[in-house]
Amino acid sequence: MSTTNTEANAEAAPSNVPSLAQTHMQGPLEVNGSGKALTKDELEQVKEKLKALKLERGLKEPVRSFMDDTKTKWRFGGPPDYSLTNYLYLQQRTKVHKEGSLEQVVENLVKTWEMERSHKLDYTEHKSVDQKNFRISANGGKIYNNKEANQVGNYNVLLDACPAKLWDKANISWEKSHDMFHTAFAAFPWEVLEVFSPPPKVAFTWRHWGNFTGTFEKNQGNGQLVEMFGFGTATVNSKLQLCDVEIFYNAEEFINVLRGTKKVDEVNQHWAKAASGGGCPFLHKATSSEKTDPKEEQKQKKGYVAA
Repeated sequence: MSTTNTEANAEAAPSNVPSLAQTHMQGPLEVNGSGKALTKDELEQVKEKLKALKLERGLKEPVRSFMDDTKTKWRFGGPPDYSLTNYLYLQQRTKVHKEGSLEQVVENLVKTWEMERSHKLDYTEHKSVDQKNFRISANGGKIYNNKEANQVGNYNVLLDACPAKLWDKANISWEKSHDMFHTAFAAFPWEVLEVFSPPPKVAFTWRHWGNFTGTFEKNQGNGQLVEMFGFGTATVNSKLQLCDVEIFYNAEEFINVLRGTKKVDEVNQHWAKAASGGGCPFLHKATSSEKTDPKEEQKQKKGYVAA
């Protein structure tokens, strides 16, 4: 997309969106009590740090495909800016997959799907899914077809099996579901941990995380690292489009941590136990060949600290 079109679309974005880098996650980088999204200056600093990080370590940003079609009906007036999410992803991921590996392919496909579901209004424009055959479910909940999943939104799909006292899906619209998480995190990166089977039915483990610097249902975070771990299967067609997706994870623990009724060290116990035992392939830490910078580990534990 040309610079002119991008600028025009950005100007058309709703006034309540601080920037195309924080359309859904609008929390602060640090626990500062403001509850506000990044300022323009802070975002520019992040972009400079992302550029420097890539140059210093020879890293590449994830690839989210199908963002360049000028005819796309964008939810916020233009294509999203993933600078902030990509920066935190590259800083805090626990796995560094080889270029062209199946893990990288799966990771980029899921990131593309998330981008399309969250930002492209017309589900018939979503190219990451098989339009006729796509369906998705989480934790044995309702199986949504392509149109239904787009109508209710990703959060309602992925939290469908939660008890109503934690997630009252019958009374939560697409818009409200996203509003509920708006102020909790500055960004919420996602990574593939390991892939166990090739196409057409791919089985994989994953990690979703963010520093809780904002608020959720009036509960103020203190910058603690909130993580979700899970398992998924995705059947794809010959074009590597998603056909049938099943996701499994502990959604109740995630909501309880954000509400403040559970502490982060009280959840993900099976993952922590597996990591300490060292015998399970689902290790919740970087392997010796995929080390995480100790300084970055401290940032994850304490929350983001601007350099």
